[in-house]
Amino acid sequence: MKIHSIFSSLQGEGRFQGIPTLFVRLYGCNLRCSYCDVFDAVEGESCFEMSAKEVFGKIKEYDFYDVCITGGEPMCQKNELYDLLRVIGKNRRISLETNGSFDLTELSELFPEVYLSIDWKTPGSGKESFCLENIASLKKGGRGWIKFVVSSKEDLHYISKKLHLLGDIEVFISPEFEKGQGLFKKTADFVKSGKNTRMQLQLHKIIGID
Repeated sequence: MKIHSIFSSLQGEGRFQGIPTLFVRLYGCNLRCSYCDVFDAVEGESCFEMSAKEVFGKIKEYDFYDVCITGGEPMCQKNELYDLLRVIGKNRRISLETNGSFDLTELSELFPEVYLSIDWKTPGSGKESFCLENIASLKKGGRGWIKFVVSSKEDLHYISKKLHLLGDIEVFISPEFEKGQGLFKKTADFVKSGKNTRMQLQLHKIIGID
């Protein structure tokens, strides 16, 4: 499988924010979002080949309970991703960060123990995208959440039109960090208006770590 990097850090977002985590960043993505901050994991030559067993060997060296598989977009290497999930097994808490454009029904059925952090791409990303089947997967399995990244007040309006579809699914709204305090305030006002959402800033960017 194509790997961009394997590194330890604090989880910067989602339900497990702030928890020490080992990240396995897979290479390649089917989208090119305007605010992508790991573009060298999307294209170029910043990758190397490892087997699932070799990756698991590195995971055991770090000995972290929390493992986050991210990208790029992990589902671009679906078969290899499944091999890795099988090798890791159930002795660690695994979360998968995905851009939401792939149908995750099969993955959630094969690996119900995996937590799914699913992006819903807003117009501000330049790649508006979401596979609606993923809503049913989250409602059925309960292991996961949806994240909206906000780039503008127009994105907030877009989100307001989608929330009725999500029911009790946990929803995080994260303003594009580089847009600064103005957008932070608009996002906070949106969340405070009682829309059953949770605002979150990217912890790793606040404290300046990977």
